[in-house]
Amino acid sequence: MRTTARSTFVLCLVGLVAAAVAVAQTTSTNAPAATPAKPKKPVFVQDFTGAYEPAQSSSGRSGPLARIRGARANEKASQSASQLTNDIVKEFAAQGFTSKRLEPGATLPTDGWLVRGTFYATDSGGNIIPTELIGGEQKPNTQLSVSVANLAKDPNAPFIVFGKAEALKGQGAPVGWNPYVVAAKFVINTVESATDLDKLAKEIVQTIMQNKQIVEEKALASNQ
Repeated sequence: MRTTARSTFVLCLVGLVAAAVAVAQTTSTNAPAATPAKPKKPVFVQDFTGAYEPAQSSSGRSGPLARIRGARANEKASQSASQLTNDIVKEFAAQGFTSKRLEPGATLPTDGWLVRGTFYATDSGGNIIPTELIGGEQKPNTQLSVSVANLAKDPNAPFIVFGKAEALKGQGAPVGWNPYVVAAKFVINTVESATDLDKLAKEIVQTIMQNKQIVEEKALASNQ
């Protein structure tokens, strides 16, 4: 009798284990598959630009020496713009994006986000006035507007601007262009060294990432 009872107990235990395994397998099979993470759009960065004024000395002269100084300032500005772009690319890469600097004149890709920037200054009335790039003789209140455009749609119509959208007008934007504007302020008159450029690049990318949700929403809307 004891042997029979023990055998019955063992058979019941085996049956319970088998049933539990079957239920677990069924649950695993019927569980919805995890949604794969949506791949991030690649980010392409163009060298930031500025509105130039004629090279002049502080006294208003435009002789040979002033032209040489102006050429040197322009060369330094171009080098600084390239370094800033490379620093921004590096910061986006640190955030997990595939990012690349676009060489001047390079053909634009057909997909991804295009990040551009424009340096500007304002007069006493708040109007946008020309200024030079970093490395030139900036006005005391030189600032920066950064834009993000959808390359699959219109690279000349950014869907979001950090700073002043007015600073980007006259650069190919279509009639009626009305981007979402984030009231960010990048004051760059204190940018004088490679370390300053690196800090500015970090500030730019951090500002974009802090507004990542609205950037993605506006990017999605730009596809419609």
